[in-house]
Amino acid sequence: MPHGIRRKSIRDPKTNVEKSEFRELKQELEQLMVEMTEEAISVRLDYETSGSNMDSGSIVAIHQNSPLLDNEKEELSDIAVNIKRKENE
Repeated sequence: MPHGIRRKSIRDPKTNVEKSEFRELKQELEQLMVEMTEEAISVRLDYETSGSNMDSGSIVAIHQNSPLLDNEKEELSDIAVNIKRKENE
């Protein structure tokens, strides 16, 4: 371009982002989407083959100021949720 003439940047009217930046952002988001999808598939396959380890003797921690300690007769099982492994069909 001749000296002193600047090319007007092309901006997306909805986002006010330059088209070149928009393409880069779109490519980055698409790459992140692929990575997240791959990780989700991996987690699902791992769960289907191994199951959950949430009932494998997890530790329950209760803070020293917890209202649970006020009533010694109240059992944790009265208020806590018991997670059971899903039966394989």
